[in-house]
Amino acid sequence: MAKSSITITAVFLALAIGGGAFFVGYLMGNNWMINTDPTQLTPTIDGIIEKREWLRSSYYNIPFYLDVDNEIDPVVDKANVDGWNYLSVAEDDDFYYIALDLCSDRTDNQDGEWLAFHLANRLPDTWGSKLAFFALEDYGYEYLYYNVSGDNVFDFGLNPIPSTRAYPDIPIVPETDTLEVLRGNTTGDFYDFWTEYDNKNYTGTSNYYETDGAWLAGDFLDIQFGVNITEKIPDEIVGLFMASITDMDLEYRLKSNLTSNPIGHYGVPNEFYCSVAEHGGMPINMSDSFTFLSDVNEISFAADTIVSGSVDINHNNINASNGMFYFTIHCWNDPDVVPTAYELQIDKLSLKITGGDIASIVGNTVASGNYDIAYTYGSSENCAEDHRIFEFKIAKSEFPPLDDEFLYLNVAGYGTMAIVGTNYWMYPLYGYPLPPVYWSISDSHAFLALDMSIT
Repeated sequence: MAKSSITITAVFLALAIGGGAFFVGYLMGNNWMINTDPTQLTPTIDGIIEKREWLRSSYYNIPFYLDVDNEIDPVVDKANVDGWNYLSVAEDDDFYYIALDLCSDRTDNQDGEWLAFHLANRLPDTWGSKLAFFALEDYGYEYLYYNVSGDNVFDFGLNPIPSTRAYPDIPIVPETDTLEVLRGNTTGDFYDFWTEYDNKNYTGTSNYYETDGAWLAGDFLDIQFGVNITEKIPDEIVGLFMASITDMDLEYRLKSNLTSNPIGHYGVPNEFYCSVAEHGGMPINMSDSFTFLSDVNEISFAADTIVSGSVDINHNNINASNGMFYFTIHCWNDPDVVPTAYELQIDKLSLKITGGDIASIVGNTVASGNYDIAYTYGSSENCAEDHRIFEFKIAKSEFPPLDDEFLYLNVAGYGTMAIVGTNYWMYPLYGYPLPPVYWSISDSHAFLALDMSIT
């Protein structure tokens, strides 16, 4: 090859390499990314949302609109503005991460400012029960109230109301409660009776047992539950609340392929007996049939029909030393010349406890070292004007390991920024709640459900 050809080729190669490098440098300088699919990442918790920092998070820039009070804050001579704000959620192997880009919060006045995170990886199915959430404290539900002006978390605080309230939908929890099949067979687990109308059931199937001296022969299904009532109550108020309990009920939603007729089923093979037998503070052995059925609540329902109801159980028999209360779902059908087997499907099973009115509880359930939070007042990619920005992380070890990978989230706060007509902002906003410092969250619909399996 001639020297001139070699020189021309070298020049073209140099231009191509230099141009390619310039192009790559231009793209990198403008934060261009080849792949923007969600992936696990580890943001720096410094209160600054960098342009690329959250771009591949599980949920990046979820917008929510706030119609806020636009009065001028005399301390800083600025007003907050109506508009879009943004939530981002990320994860790595050890932590969940949350970024709040509060473009509406322009005033930077920290006086009385607070921020609240309510997080869970499982929730009770409830429309109005604060105690249903507190029953899962440290077992899937955590909260943290952050004092912005003091840069510290709130101490525990209880805001009671001098009255009583019924708290339904209190879940039976595998970490604190027990389930033992004494007779028959079952399929499913605790979660199958946590949520109604979900096409999931905890299903029991009867087995035939010969007479044994204590029991007549027949098809039996006996499922005994032990519920730790004190674990349904925040530790700080166990004694206070237990002393205030005036009633306790077991709520159910179930169906069977046979009719339950406790009064007249004897000798009728297509009608069987079903009841809730109370045992109080100790489990009962089936060998003593009289003691086992000494306190029975009978249930009647038609075959293949879903029935909802409740039975009153004696709260005075809660074990004073360990907080336990035991009961058995007891079903039996006497033998006959035609098949007498049956199936019982439990769609929902929970407690309702009536006690002192807990208006709100604030503070922090997250262990020291398992969270970090930071904030700044400045600009971001979402908003060039100075505004409040928060970043937060919480350890996954605060939550029980589950087969699904959902994170449920509610965020709320107050500073000088508040929704018009209130003294707080909240996302998501369900109904017309009071701020959580005055009225704890009581509806599962107040949470954003995030499927974290996408990363």
